[in-house]
Amino acid sequence: MNTLLFNLCLLLCSSYVFPAVPIVTWHGVGGSSHECDGMIDTIRLSLPDVHILNVAVGPDPEMDHANSVLMRCVDQIDLVCQQILNDPLMADGYNAVGISQGGVLIRGLTQRCPVPVKNLITFGAPHQGVYGVPDCEQATGSYELCVLVRELLSAGAYEPWIQDLVAPAQYWNDPLNHTNYVEGSHYLGVVNNEKEEKNSDYKERMVQLENFVMVMWEGDTTVIPKETSHFETFVPGQEVEVLPLRESALYKEDYIGLKTLDEEGKLHFYTVPGNHVQFDYDWISENIVPYLM
Repeated sequence: MNTLLFNLCLLLCSSYVFPAVPIVTWHGVGGSSHECDGMIDTIRLSLPDVHILNVAVGPDPEMDHANSVLMRCVDQIDLVCQQILNDPLMADGYNAVGISQGGVLIRGLTQRCPVPVKNLITFGAPHQGVYGVPDCEQATGSYELCVLVRELLSAGAYEPWIQDLVAPAQYWNDPLNHTNYVEGSHYLGVVNNEKEEKNSDYKERMVQLENFVMVMWEGDTTVIPKETSHFETFVPGQEVEVLPLRESALYKEDYIGLKTLDEEGKLHFYTVPGNHVQFDYDWISENIVPYLM
């Protein structure tokens, strides 16, 4: 009788299909949630029934577009965190996929929101900020907006009112004035734990990741330097040489757990051909989707 029950249990267990881990996707600045459609279609080829929250920070594409530029980074994150908290299917955690600005925001979501992230995957994300705003008009579709952003940044990116007005200003990382960046940044300097007072949650939630995957486009001319996609930025005091991640204070002092993740084999870097957001979905299916399985 015991053998029969044991065999029945084995049969039931072997036939049970565990549901896929839910996924959150987040688009870039000046775009809308439709930007993630190709990524989602690629994921669904392997995970057809997976539950996906495709982030929109507005009730329609126009407001989603505008809010991605004009809503404070922390406000965008708090909005999405509340959506996740309200979703019972997300209660046990999710995988996070972010594109460009959506990558640095979904990483902040990982650090700030209590729902655990299992695998964090970013494409062309300015994890160490940007120093320059090329290709702005192509990305936003608005010449006037790009002029405004450029003028505001040139006038003083770390002025508090500018920081709170334009989201990209919050990850503007001026290598020629590192002190102003650390003191004045309302987002990047905070989530990178570069302020004098560190937030232990930001590190603790990152080290719980199973994998942190960062993808950089080899010909990226939109995020400057392109190596920011791999958590690198210019050597302080100049704007030519890029400081390798493992030589940075952020890594060596393990501000947010990158060194810990690296030592555990959970930090993964990919470089792919093309310019910013030029996706090769066959490559993604082969190399990235397995992290979501």
